[in-house]
Amino acid sequence: MKTAVIGAGSFGTAISQILADNSEEVYLFARRPEVVESINRDHENRAYHPGVKLKGNIKAVHMERKDLIEESDYIFMAVPSGNLREITRSMRDALKNKKMISCIKGIEHPSLKPMSMVMKEETGSETVFSISGPNFADELIRGMTSGITIGAPASYHDEITELLRSAGVLLDYSENIQGVEFCGILKNVYAVAMGILDGQITGENHRYAILTICFREMIRILDRMGCGELYDKFCGFGDFLLTASTDKSRNRTLGLMLGKKMRLSEDSTITIESLRSIKAIRELTDDLELPVLELVHRTMDDPENVNIHIRDFQKAIAVY
Repeated sequence: MKTAVIGAGSFGTAISQILADNSEEVYLFARRPEVVESINRDHENRAYHPGVKLKGNIKAVHMERKDLIEESDYIFMAVPSGNLREITRSMRDALKNKKMISCIKGIEHPSLKPMSMVMKEETGSETVFSISGPNFADELIRGMTSGITIGAPASYHDEITELLRSAGVLLDYSENIQGVEFCGILKNVYAVAMGILDGQITGENHRYAILTICFREMIRILDRMGCGELYDKFCGFGDFLLTASTDKSRNRTLGLMLGKKMRLSEDSTITIESLRSIKAIRELTDDLELPVLELVHRTMDDPENVNIHIRDFQKAIAVY
């Protein structure tokens, strides 16, 4: 079996390393010619994973090599959420009727469409699935134990399992493809919240009380979206806990910066994607009382008054 990974960033490179164990060839698609040349010459993605040697059957290729997409049995999408529609549209003919898996944790705004829906719209393919879970790319690529939830119809579980099978990968399953994606969106919002609140936390008791409030709120949103069965999957509790409580998390770091009133780059990918996710989730849940989500939204909209927003949040949870 041959596989293609669209996007030679941190996660795209890491998932390629896993796929290489179970694929004849893995085509790793990159936009910049110098990245393609460097990966093929050094067998290493020095921009994201310096010092990690990539397996010999991983071949970096330019985005224009659509013939290699047509050769591939599965296509893994690992590009920024804001670029997905443009990229899939440019590859529409090659991707038509292909089996595709979204690795992207984001949502399109203002359409409020998850990544799998964007992929279906642009390609016409009905076989679009998702994966998500508590898996930092720098650990995944090194073979450290990581959990992944496969979101796909049951008839595809065995096939996708064979692609992802590895000594360091634990798998669980759901047929709720978009639910698996929504978990990946929600956990980022609550990771930002934990970062914002970090400076106010008085001890471990306090920290885990706030984590519980965040997870309870996340569950309410998943219930509203019809995804309640995902609480205990890797994409649910596992990814939430990892992202909200670990300093390696980019979203938690974003929250820490907001909590300290540090200036954020408006062009930062993580800032843009977090804002998009927060706006989308607010619109999808505008009739629910969600104090944590409201804290994050108000802080990102008006970071200078973060102390006021935190005080209002503390009042809200006192009667939550």
